[in-house]
Amino acid sequence: MRSYVNILKKLISYQTTNNPIEQIIPDHEILTYIEDELFSPLGYETILYESNGYWSLVAYLKRKEPTALFIGHCDVVPPGPEWVTDPFKLTIKEDKAYGRGAADMKGSVAVMLDLAEDFLTKTECSIIIAINLDEESGGKDGAGQLMPILEDLNLVPDFVINGDANGLQIVNRRRNPFAIALNVPKSKTKIKGKRETRNFKTEIAGNRTMHAAYFMRDIDIHCADKASTYLKKGKYKVSNLRGNFVKNNVLPSEITVDYIIPDEKNGEILNYDENLTNFLYSVIEFNNIDIPSNPSDYGINLTFNYYREESDNHLFQMDLRIMSKSHEDVRTYFEKLVKRFSISGNIEVRGSIGPVNTSEDSLLITKAKEIAKELQLSEKPIEMGGATDSRFFSAIQIPAIEFGPLGGNVHGSNEYVEISSLEIVRDFYLKLVQNLEKK
Repeated sequence: MRSYVNILKKLISYQTTNNPIEQIIPDHEILTYIEDELFSPLGYETILYESNGYWSLVAYLKRKEPTALFIGHCDVVPPGPEWVTDPFKLTIKEDKAYGRGAADMKGSVAVMLDLAEDFLTKTECSIIIAINLDEESGGKDGAGQLMPILEDLNLVPDFVINGDANGLQIVNRRRNPFAIALNVPKSKTKIKGKRETRNFKTEIAGNRTMHAAYFMRDIDIHCADKASTYLKKGKYKVSNLRGNFVKNNVLPSEITVDYIIPDEKNGEILNYDENLTNFLYSVIEFNNIDIPSNPSDYGINLTFNYYREESDNHLFQMDLRIMSKSHEDVRTYFEKLVKRFSISGNIEVRGSIGPVNTSEDSLLITKAKEIAKELQLSEKPIEMGGATDSRFFSAIQIPAIEFGPLGGNVHGSNEYVEISSLEIVRDFYLKLVQNLEKK
């Protein structure tokens, strides 16, 4: 078994779930293992740093120019339901290795860690390997804190190689992620009618992924969109909402709605929640979102993915992907939306530093295309749906690409990575650094 598979097995065993809405923050024990067992024996200099409870590790070899930064994350989304295997125990079936984070992105991290020894002997440039535990919650306390540390070390990277991708393709563009929270007071109202309950399921074409960034409205159907259309058309009044809610950037596999069919003549007097009803009516409007944005192959993507009933309030969380960094435009859209649907409550908009957009004319892309051709892979850089830590470097004009293995079910049950593709990723990373040295 290749050493990166053994490393991956160890990484998967750490339950590095990151879900701040449920006050779950990963323990840094996994970084201590990486530092003590993998970097220190090789003579790498290391720094552990913390921000708001989130830990990150930087290991580096300060040598000749250029300086290449490999960056990855070991935090994962909650496992969610419907796993066939233990999500925190690597299970190998033929060429597929199953486990939470296998594809996103402990597989690529395992390759980077396995390459640490090769970087000592087969390259002469400066190498940085940074692993954080904050990517799934926005990244500002992980990769977002990295540049001041590198500046103090006089190790500002010339290139960034991020393994947070899949498909063995060069990724040079990503949209900016926003997390929008609506905190809405309960609003109990009486009406005459009849109680009913209905279940709505998400349908993902080809069982691709439950990652919200990859939701495609032309081929996928979101359970909340189904519910919104059904409830709004019937003018039904909602009394309760529940479902398989995991996190704001993970699509719920299903939701269940308790509602009332109005019937003034024969119905009994029942309670419903006006704000809950109006919000669910508004969800179908996410199909026609109108926010200024630069062009994207994926367009603008807004999904409602998380709900929690609190003592006096409803908490709704949405995931927005857009080729823009304007918080003001996003807030303006939601202010108009809640006003239009008579939803009272507070709006919180959290967004990152901006999209990823590395020019195809850059040296990094040019060299990456040469390596892709040598390995008989696609040479064409593409845009990918999710957001990554690369944006913190793209925002300050440092060229960044992403390249990761083949895998599936990212953010869903039974996530896996194809083991044979990890060897290709390994070859790509090493050859790319060696070619960048030559310029």
